[in-house]
Amino acid sequence: MGLRATFLLFCLVTYVTYIACKDCTLDDECSCSMDDGSGKVDLTSLGNSDNTAKFKDVLFSDEGYYYSYNPCGGFDEGDCSNAAVCVSNQDKSEQQQIGDASRAAFKWDDDSNNVIAAYTSGKGVLRLSTVNLICDPNACTPTFQPEGEQGAGQFEMTLTTVCACPGKCGPNGPTSCSGSGSSGLSGGSILLIAFFTLVVIYFVAGILYMKFKNQATGTDLIPNKSLWTSIPRNVVNGNKFVISKITRKPTTYDQI
Repeated sequence: MGLRATFLLFCLVTYVTYIACKDCTLDDECSCSMDDGSGKVDLTSLGNSDNTAKFKDVLFSDEGYYYSYNPCGGFDEGDCSNAAVCVSNQDKSEQQQIGDASRAAFKWDDDSNNVIAAYTSGKGVLRLSTVNLICDPNACTPTFQPEGEQGAGQFEMTLTTVCACPGKCGPNGPTSCSGSGSSGLSGGSILLIAFFTLVVIYFVAGILYMKFKNQATGTDLIPNKSLWTSIPRNVVNGNKFVISKITRKPTTYDQI
């Protein structure tokens, strides 16, 4: 075997080994670390700490059942105690615990290219809930979607969040997020709001000044009235000047 072939074989074996060994090692019940060094998948900030579910009674219409999920920490709901995942029947009169908060595991899934959080519950006959953690850098506000029972005692659901992206979240939340959930406003929107706020302040303060200081009434209350009333006329004259240049008529701005 030549040197080049040996090198290619080495690269192939290294690549295959890297892919096969890629996983997310459990750190605690709320997070895992990627073996490839890309960072930690941390759901800590997504969980409620008041014994309630972050996502409560989300309907899966195909079944008519309601699913509750808390990505970090246990919650109580009806017959469920210290649960990570709980399902309620159609009238919410009965609940079944399908995932314990204390029995969490994480695994990288090559088929979907995302991390899966798994929770088991019960003794003897186990119930298993798997949550597909969809990495979306723009999903500053997480969304939860139950997919229902896939087989006997096997449930599936999806959580889309920036915190499913390795290294993008810490215990206190996203380290960076470009979607609407971060500030909710673009830079341009903030500038427009600031501009119109200043305009309102200008007119309110000006009108009060003209009224109480100069004893003005009617349209004379408008601050710098001559300036504002001249704007429409100046706009019309400016348009005429531009049009004259386009049509190449021998007209000057002073003549307009």
